[in-house]
Amino acid sequence: MDIQSGQAADQLFSAIFQSSVNVDYMVNSAMTRGIDLYTNGNYEGAVTEFKRVAALSPVSDNAITAYNYSAMAYLKLGRTDDAIKTYKTAMRVSPTDDTLHLALGNIYYDQNNYDSAVKEYQAAVNLNSQDTTNWYSLGQALISTGNYDKAEDAFTKVKQIAPQDYSGYYGLGQVSYKQGDYEKAIGLFQKVLEIKHDFTAAHVDLGYAYADMGDFDKAKEQVKLLNGSDDQSSASLLDSYIYQKTPPKLFAAYTAGGFDVSLGPGTEVSTLAPSLSTGRASKTFTMDFIFSKSMDAASVQNPYNWQISRAAYGTPGGAYNWGLSVPSTEAQISLNPINVVYKADQLTAEVTFQIKQNSSADATIDPSHIIFKCAAKDAYGNAMDTSANEYGGFSAIV
Repeated sequence: MDIQSGQAADQLFSAIFQSSVNVDYMVNSAMTRGIDLYTNGNYEGAVTEFKRVAALSPVSDNAITAYNYSAMAYLKLGRTDDAIKTYKTAMRVSPTDDTLHLALGNIYYDQNNYDSAVKEYQAAVNLNSQDTTNWYSLGQALISTGNYDKAEDAFTKVKQIAPQDYSGYYGLGQVSYKQGDYEKAIGLFQKVLEIKHDFTAAHVDLGYAYADMGDFDKAKEQVKLLNGSDDQSSASLLDSYIYQKTPPKLFAAYTAGGFDVSLGPGTEVSTLAPSLSTGRASKTFTMDFIFSKSMDAASVQNPYNWQISRAAYGTPGGAYNWGLSVPSTEAQISLNPINVVYKADQLTAEVTFQIKQNSSADATIDPSHIIFKCAAKDAYGNAMDTSANEYGGFSAIV
């Protein structure tokens, strides 16, 4: 090589080197500006800078970082489709990067597009099967598609990789809960809290499981713990769920319609109302019942969800007429009321029923042992608590 050729080569190398240095400088500058703009909430400006990085260095790690930031900026701007496109572009540049599939899966999951989320999380697992986040995310998406067996496999894998990590146990608890195995779920959630005692989601789910089992006292213990942690939103969420799941009860009863439930056996019907002094006369009376929670109006107002009967043997408060024989002249009350009106603002049902005098006008009755039984449902579809769905004047609410 002659001297002139050598000088030309040196000049070319120098030019290439300087060009490379200039490109690196521009890439780094654009990246810095983009991150600053993103941090300051200027997402449109940030996207512009990150696009510049990707254009100047299309197949580098810088490009993948820029694509990630661009996608996050698009999400901040509400441009989800652009974020999805950005991640897909990044995958073509770096097809072995599991974090890109994980990020795209998260977008699909947030959109409730669980089938697509499963596909991306599975791709992430295939690329990096030792990352617990990939397996955990896959398990969560599988729960959302109802594929509990595969979700259980995913969470079991998390537990195998990181046995001291609470997330595997938590996922398995969620699967058991979804399958209705509340006792198993409770055990797993308790294991989670042994590892991470301040994990509020586990306290909430533990409360759910107790409530679904009907153990409302233990469910309320979780509310107290959440209140003690100052997590009022989670405490309120669980408290609301417990309220919804708690069976309704008859809270109190009273009469403003003349039917005196304090009167015992042998009470002459005519003493309840002067109009019943005439043979074969009839008179309507009302009883008001207060519920412990909001009720389904249609269910309460259905007369066939109420029964009016004489207290039987074994009834708390004693049998009708104290168990003595009932005379043939005893007044009759229909099994079902004539009408029921539900007052939602007062949680009260006004039950209207009829009492008939006999033909000889000498009928008697035992108001204290007339039983009113309710089989209505609450606003959440729960049946009445059988320990508090009946009322009698002597027995009160049972």
